[in-house]
Formats: sequence, structure tokens, C-alpha cells
Amino acid sequence: MSRAFYLNLAVDNLKKNARTIIPYILTSVLTTMMLYMVVSLATNPHLDEIVGGASIKQLLGFGIVIIEIFAFIFLFYTHSFLIKRRQKEFALFSILGMEKKHLARVLFYETLITLLVSLILGIGLGILLDKAMFLIIAKMIGADIVLGFYFSFFGMRQCVLVIGLIYVLIYFYSMIRIHISSPIELLHSDHMGEKEPKAKWFLSIIGILCLGIGYYLSISTKNPLSALYVFFVAVVLVIIGTYLLFTSISVTFLKLMKKNKNYYYKTNHFISISGMMYRMKQNAVGLANICILSTMVLVMLSTTLSMWTSIDRVVDSQYPRDFIGTGYGEASNIDFDEMSEELIRMGIVPKNFLAYKRLHYAGYLKNGTLITDYQNEGMNAVNEIQEFYCLPLKDIQDYENMKGSLKPNEIYVYSNVEKVKEKTLSLFGKEYVVKKQLDHLKMDENNPNVTEHYYIIVDSEKTLERMQQDQLNVYDDNASTIYASYLFDCDANDRRVIEKLTQNGNINNFIWTNKSDQKQGLIELYAGILFIGIFLSFLFIMATILIMYYKQITEGYEDKDRFEIMQKVGLEQSDVKKAIHSQVLTVFFMPLLVAGLHVCFAYPMIEKLLHLLFVSDAWLYVRTTAMCFVAFALVYIVIYVLTSKVYYGIVKRNV
Repeated sequence: MSRAFYLNLAVDNLKKNARTIIPYILTSVLTTMMLYMVVSLATNPHLDEIVGGASIKQLLGFGIVIIEIFAFIFLFYTHSFLIKRRQKEFALFSILGMEKKHLARVLFYETLITLLVSLILGIGLGILLDKAMFLIIAKMIGADIVLGFYFSFFGMRQCVLVIGLIYVLIYFYSMIRIHISSPIELLHSDHMGEKEPKAKWFLSIIGILCLGIGYYLSISTKNPLSALYVFFVAVVLVIIGTYLLFTSISVTFLKLMKKNKNYYYKTNHFISISGMMYRMKQNAVGLANICILSTMVLVMLSTTLSMWTSIDRVVDSQYPRDFIGTGYGEASNIDFDEMSEELIRMGIVPKNFLAYKRLHYAGYLKNGTLITDYQNEGMNAVNEIQEFYCLPLKDIQDYENMKGSLKPNEIYVYSNVEKVKEKTLSLFGKEYVVKKQLDHLKMDENNPNVTEHYYIIVDSEKTLERMQQDQLNVYDDNASTIYASYLFDCDANDRRVIEKLTQNGNINNFIWTNKSDQKQGLIELYAGILFIGIFLSFLFIMATILIMYYKQITEGYEDKDRFEIMQKVGLEQSDVKKAIHSQVLTVFFMPLLVAGLHVCFAYPMIEKLLHLLFVSDAWLYVRTTAMCFVAFALVYIVIYVLTSKVYYGIVKRNV
């Protein structure tokens, strides 16, 4: 037989299986398009010409890795649906005399055609939309539009290599499946594995434990720093628990309901429970994948949108004045009155200025004693870490409107968490009397620190220096240093003020930053994160749609014969329709409900992780998450309506 014969046969096969092949090709095209666009943007030289382009490129590089890994898993997984649906077709070819080497040729041409269509259309669409994506990024960060068109040869090569490798692996996997199966096994593959599923108590208990521990870690973690470490552990546990929930726990629960004879031996309950057990057995992995993908979409969209919409609040909390100067080492010895006079001589009129010296260190209080040497104490110490800020009273007395005075061995204490129970605190071997616990501190309103922290107000700068020396005596060369901060507002042009400040020989030892530049930097960071988040969310939604579509087709063909048998044994058509509707509805929306549960339990930990990025508005995150869930649920319902039509179209001939 000539090559043209195998090629024509491959084309005919693709046409006959258009219902299942076209969605797969469309998804492959979109995956290729997204991969090209991200690679092209990450290598676009025009991105270097706009402010913040370098940082966005780094984030896009991270996105490339995720898309490539996901493309492999996603395309490989969804192709397994196609192979399963076509096993009977391959069996008929074998029975009619076609050898496995001939099947290999047909599959080769089918795979080649699918690959070429994916690459040509995917890269073509990527080239068309690449400039639009570039303009969106430029608009998000407020950069000037760069004219010109860019074609990424590297992006095209990357798509050919990555997508090509995936299709090569898919082809060999398909051949292995066909090679190890006999024609009779392939012909009856649709009817294999129809035994009633058994309750798996051990796996069910493991699944409940994984979900319980994952949820507990999220709820119980208090310190944002430890949340960063615990987050990945909790995610892995919840993913394992989700798979076991759908594969084992659900079947075990249905088996328990079946044992309740008063409940089970009723027409509606009998059909629903029996049908659900088989559905959960055959589609558990697909449902778990849908649940995990839905959770990822909700988490990514809610977090990235929360970050983007809170930029102004974050900037105001980190930079409460237009200009901030910080002096370390010798520069910290500066006299603030002399600095103000120097600024006025330079033509800079400071307004609302705040100047103070501060000693900052990390540690935790244990029975009234400060512990800062915690590096060798493991994760338990990390969970307890708090920040301590020591300031002279005279620097903030007017700003805080404080009355009275302090002795060298007396301190004021303020905590953003809880009051100190002890009457005295031991700081580096010296005892300090807690004269007063402050209920409010104006400075803390603009403190961007996300951990539990304490302000310790001492009587003078000399006491601050002595405290630093005490720390040096206790911990050798591991002592913190005193630094000076000078913050002020000014009506002059930001760029010119910064130039004057950095060029002045008397104060150039200070490190100067301005609020507008820091806001721009934050916009660039959050814009890149938001762009990647939306991009990956679209990819995951696309995967969810395809998995749902193939699940409906698979269930339609599997239920077709089952419901026909029910009617033959005398079951009313209305009961059959009711059973179909309730089962499809329950199974289809179960992943969405479980994903919503995951997001609710993930809230405490994600809130703390957002704190690390200075997003501290909890209600903003709650509102954003709720809106994302509602929007995603609407999309989910639309997907259900569209894909369920395919299912009902397959089984309606019998019902």
C-alpha cells in the first residue's frame, strides 16, 4: 500500500472523529499561541526600551517554564481521552487485516497533521496577537508606546521544539497502548472495568487526613514568614487529599448510603447512588483535575487582582512622605536640625517632615527576655519571630504628642498584637522598666512590616547607642546598627529634588528615594504578576473546558447502553431523565463546590502571603475572591450548558 493510502486514511479518520479531534486541535493551537506570545514578549528587545521592562521579562521567563510544563501534562492527559474513544476503531482495523505497523503509519500521519495545524495556526495567531499583548503591558505600567513590529525566531523555535516533543511522546505512548493490547481487548475496552467499585477505607482515611492537615496548616499559621514555608506543604497535602476525595472518599460515602436499606431501596435513590458510584469510579481523576484547576484559577485571579487594585494603599503604607532619606553607619550621626537647614539652603522646603533614629532587630520575647540568637532553633523559632524597633523619645515626642519623660532604665512599649505581661523586659542583659504600654502609635499606621512587632521607646539617643553596644557584647559581631530616617513632603519636581539631594556633599551619604519612583517600580512588579496570572488562568480555564467536554462525551457513550437497559426492564422514561439530570448536575458541580471550599480554607494563609507583598487590606481580598468566584461560577455554568448538550445528544435516542 502506498503512502497516499495511509495519508488519505488518516485524513478520513480525523474527519470522522471531528467531534473529539477538533476541540483537541483547537486547544493545542491556543496552547502553542500562548507559548509563542510569552516567549516572544520575554525576548522582545522593545521591552527593554520601556521602564520596568527588565523585571517583567524575568516574570515572563517564569511563566514560560509553567506553560511548557503545563502544556506537556495537559496535552498528554487530554489525548488519553481520544485514544480511549478510538480503541474500538483500532480493533476493527486489526480484525479487517491491518497490521500494527500499518496502524502506526496511520497514527503517524494523524499526529503529524495535528502537529502541523497546531504549529502553523498557533504561531500565526501568536504573531498576530503578540503586539497587542505588548501594548497591554506598556499600558499597564504607564510606559510610552514603542513603534515597530517584532518577530521572535526564538519563540517559533521554542514552540516547534516543545510542542513537537510533546507530540512525539504522545505518538509513542499511543503505539505502546495499541501494541500491548489485542484486537479483542480493544474491541471490548468500553465494557471493561464495570465491576462495582469497592470502598477503600484506608485511602479514604488518608485523604481525610491530608485535607484536614492541609486546612489546619492554613488556619493555624500565624506568622507570614512561616506561611511562606508552610504554603507549599499545605498545597501538596490538599492536592493529594483532593484526588483521594474523588477517587476513594466519595465512593466510600456512597457505599455507606447504600447500606442504609430504607434510603437505598427507593427508585430515585437506587438509580442515583448506583449511577454515582460508577461515575465517581470512572471519572474521579478528571473531576479532581477540574477541581484543582478551578482552585488555581480562583487563587491566581483573586491574589493578582487584589495586588493590582491595592497599589496606592501599598505605596502610601511603605512611603508615607514624598521623599525618604536613610543614613547608615557614620551617616546616622547626622543632626536633623542641621539637615533641615541644609535643605532650605538648597532651595528645598520640607513639609510634614518626620526625622528619627532607630535600632531594629528581629527576635522574640521569652518570659520577658529578648532572644535574638534564634538561627539554630529551627522552624519553631521562625514561627515566633517578631520585629523590634527602638527609638529615642525626643525624636517622636512632638509627632506622637507624648507627654512626660523617661529615665535611662525606663521604656514605653507598643505592640501591634498583644500587650507585654511583664513589668520589666530584659534586653541584651539589661533590665528596663515598662513605664507605660501605649494603646496607639501614629508611626505604626504607616509601618509596612507584616510581622508581629514592638516599638520600644527609650529616653535618649545615648540609651539607644548603649543598647546597641549591649547587643554587640552579647552576640559579638552580629549586632544591629542604628540608622537615621528623614522623611518629608515637597512641592518641587520629584526628579530635580532627588538630583539636588544626591549631589549635595553634606548629605550625600544618605540614601534617597522618592514616592513616585517607588510606585512605578511597584506597578511594574504587580503588572507582570497580574499579566502572568491572567495568562495562566486563561490556560487553566481552557484546560478545564476541554476536560469537561471529553468527560461529557465519555459519560454519554458509557451511559447510553446503561439507560437503555433500564428502560427495557420497565423503568419509566421520566425517572430515567430525572436520574440523568441529577447525576450529571451533581458530578459536574461537585468540583466547583470543593474548589470553593479549598479557597475558603486557603484564605488565612494567602492573606499572610499577601502581607509579605504589603497587601494588608483583608476585606479587599475577600471581596475580590468573592467576585472572582461568582464570575468563574457563571463561566462554569455556561460550560455546563454547552457540554451537557453534547451528553444529552448522545443518550437522548434511548431516553
